[in-house]
Amino acid sequence: MDSNSDKAKRFILWSLIVSLFVHISVLGFLKLNDLHDFKSVQNKKKEKRLRVVLQQRKSKPKQIVTSEKSKKKERDPKAKFLSKDTQKFDRQTTSRNTGAFKAAGRGQKNGKKPQKPQKAVKKITAVSKTPSKSVQQKKGRKSKKKISFADLAVGRQVPQAKPKKKRAAASMAALGLKNGQKDKTGLSANNDFVEDVPLGDMTKLNTVEYKYYGFYHRIKQKLEQYWGNSIQQKAQRLWKTGRRIASNENMITSLQITLDDKGNIVRINVKGSSGVQELDEAAIESFNKAGPFPNPPSGMMKNGLAVIEWGFVVKS
Repeated sequence: MDSNSDKAKRFILWSLIVSLFVHISVLGFLKLNDLHDFKSVQNKKKEKRLRVVLQQRKSKPKQIVTSEKSKKKERDPKAKFLSKDTQKFDRQTTSRNTGAFKAAGRGQKNGKKPQKPQKAVKKITAVSKTPSKSVQQKKGRKSKKKISFADLAVGRQVPQAKPKKKRAAASMAALGLKNGQKDKTGLSANNDFVEDVPLGDMTKLNTVEYKYYGFYHRIKQKLEQYWGNSIQQKAQRLWKTGRRIASNENMITSLQITLDDKGNIVRINVKGSSGVQELDEAAIESFNKAGPFPNPPSGMMKNGLAVIEWGFVVKS
């Protein structure tokens, strides 16, 4: 009897041991699977984070500008602009007057205007891969009132022409600034579209010398001859049709231009639309009329082609 009882106890004990071993094995297998799944999820998350980091490594191109000369020929590590010279100002400003770039002459703000004032042009900006502009235009041939894109903004009315002021006496000092340049006349002007820089009497920007500045500057000078006329025609069309545009907005048309080794325009692509078809058309027309652009720098050529980007900005 005792022998049968002992056998029964041993059987129960071994059954419990085997059962426990089986359960532990199953649990271990499930845990290993969970761990494998967990590692897979972690790897996927790591891969996703890695892709995001790579996308954030792209740097924005610096803008190409024209600026008045500084006595400090030193590099500002935070300089956001490329230009003819490396220079630094204690306080950056951009001229409040819109027009082809002009350094301020020596004189007084309320002084006598030069006999042959420069014709006003629209603002352009250049970038190592993009520049831009702003403008005024006429309502029609019969009207002497000027219409700007600001007049096309919703809720705005065309300003009435102001009576011309009488000219100052001939003995008045020349128009300019006290700290202007001796060999210049008139007030400073600028056609670069520069953001986040306060307006002032002169264009004083911290810049870094750009080896292709001369080529970009030649392009900008040629564009100035056509952009104003093109934009006036488009504004005229919008005004006649009664269309209006949103006010207080910068409408930017970004173009990508491909040139051959002779400077001929191979193609023009619109990378970013201003949202107004007429403005995009004006930008393309201006480039086609201004081209070709001879002698592109050899350093810009790749497989016989040079690709540049240019932006046109109109303020409403």
